[in-house]
Amino acid sequence: MGKSIRIYLAEKDVSGIRHAEIVNWTGQALAFPRNRVSELKNWQETQRQGIYFLLGIDEQTGQEAVYIGEAEVVSARIAQHLTSKDFWSECIAFTSKDENLTKSHVKYLEAKLVASAIAAGRYIVKNAAKPQDSALPRADKDSMDEFSEHVR
Repeated sequence: MGKSIRIYLAEKDVSGIRHAEIVNWTGQALAFPRNRVSELKNWQETQRQGIYFLLGIDEQTGQEAVYIGEAEVVSARIAQHLTSKDFWSECIAFTSKDENLTKSHVKYLEAKLVASAIAAGRYIVKNAAKPQDSALPRADKDSMDEFSEHVR
C-alpha cells in the first residue's frame, strides 16, 4: 500500500527548515541544519514533546554518527546541544500534530530507536548510555511501535 508524503520548504529550497508529514498520520517531522536551530522557536511544532536525531560525522573515525534524544520541549533541548555536542550538522525532530505524545511515549520511542540504530550498525550511536524502556500500557506500546515505523 502506498503512502503520500507532504513536504513544506520554508525557504523554497532544501537547505533551510523542512516540515514533512505522512498524510493521515498524527506525527510530523522537521529537518534543519545546525545553523538554523535559533529559528525553531518560531515553529510551534517544536514547542512540544518529541524525539530527535542529531546527524553528523564522528570526529575520530570519520564515520556517520547519530545521537537520538527525547525532550519535553524539542527546540529547547536541541538548542542545548549546540554547546554540548559538536559532531552534528543536521537534525530531524519528530512530534505529534495532536500533542498526544507524553513523556512516557517519547522515552519509549527513544529507547526503541536507539536499540534499532545500534542493531542496524549504520551509524556510530553517540548516546552515552542506553535509554531505559518506559512502562506503557499494551495499547500505547502498539501505538508507539507504529509511530516508530513511520519515523523510520
